[in-house]
Formats: sequence, C-alpha cells, structure tokens
Amino acid sequence: MSSIVPGPKQKLEQDITAARVGGKGLDARDLSPSAPPQEDLQGLDDWPETLRATVEAEHARVTALASNRRKTADGIVPEEVRGLDGLLDQVAGRLHAEKPPLFGKPSASQSDDLDDLAERLGIPDDALTVPGRGEHRTALRTIKQLRSQLKELETANDHSKLTRVATFVVRLALITECAPASTATLAPIALDRYAKSLPDYQWTLTFDQKLTFWKQTHERLTTAE
Repeated sequence: MSSIVPGPKQKLEQDITAARVGGKGLDARDLSPSAPPQEDLQGLDDWPETLRATVEAEHARVTALASNRRKTADGIVPEEVRGLDGLLDQVAGRLHAEKPPLFGKPSASQSDDLDDLAERLGIPDDALTVPGRGEHRTALRTIKQLRSQLKELETANDHSKLTRVATFVVRLALITECAPASTATLAPIALDRYAKSLPDYQWTLTFDQKLTFWKQTHERLTTAE
C-alpha cells in the first residue's frame, strides 16, 4: 500500500483540525506561509509606554514594507500616527514646563551635557545656542504643524514621509523624556531645523541602525541619572 504525502493545503487543513481538538498548536506562519516571522524588539522593557509602542509600530510597518506587504503596512499607519501624536503632545508639555531663561548661558557642566545631547539630536556645534522666548513659541507652533501633518498621513499612507517624521519625533521624544532639563534649549533648535528641512543623517539609516542608536541613547541617559 503506497503512502500518500498530503499537499501543503491538505496539510494545513489537517493541522487546523488537530489544533481544534487540542492537538498541535498552529504557528502564525502556518496560516500565512508567505509572511516573514515577526521578531520581538529586545531591550525596550523599561522604555516609557508611548515611546516603546511607537517604536514597535514603526518596526512592524517598515518590516511589512520590506516584505512587500503594503496593505499590512497601511493598516499599521493609524496606530503609529496616534503614538507619534502622543509623543509630540509630551514634548509640547515639557516645553511648557521648561521655560527658556530670560538671561544667561548654561554653566560649563551643563554645556558639556548639552553638547552631547545636541550631537545625538543631529544639531551641529555652530547651531547650539540658547533660544529665547520667540524661538520657544515658534517651536510650539511647529509641533502643531507636525500634528496636522500626522492627521494627513493617517489616510494618505505616504510611508516615506511618515518614516522621516517618525525618525525625528522618536529621537526628540527620547531626549526630552530622558533629559527633560535640556528641552527648553534643544527642542526649539531641533524643531526649527526640521521645519527648515535641514539635513539629518538619521534619515538615511536603516531601522536597525536607528534602533541601535536610540537604545544606546536611552541607556546612556538613564544610566547617568
């Protein structure tokens, strides 16, 4: 008696039947063989919830795009937009809380910290100044404009633009969350540079490269506390 090897479809049906009666559990890849395995992001357990969820959504979206699953990527956009909007809301809250100084400059020790943080935000040395009240108000307006852009992106599904916005917002939110005292000085400069479309080296990095940088930044700042 010859044995008959079931085809892929028949095998899947057999596995589903077995799972229903308490047999072998199904892996998600069995139900969608063409879908690549989803990898959990490691090292984000101690990140703030909104920041972590937004990075995870960005990861899921770019992974879907890389594997030509455009509909899946489109479906992730609203979740990611909500996360980015929440991060911008937090940055605005910190800008309101951390008022810029009327006079004076940072101390030497503060300047050293700001130099490091500015470099992490992609701000060159010659652009590092102490913003005044006018720049502070302009920064808040830029945040409003960014949030308006996000509302448009929620339905436009412009993935290239969303990646650029996410790259900027995640990094800015990470710095202001982990080093809130720097917000009044660095956030207005970073927002002004973004509004002017000045070059940002992180736009050319892969997600994995950006994630490594973000994780190193978070570890560096939280360890220094």
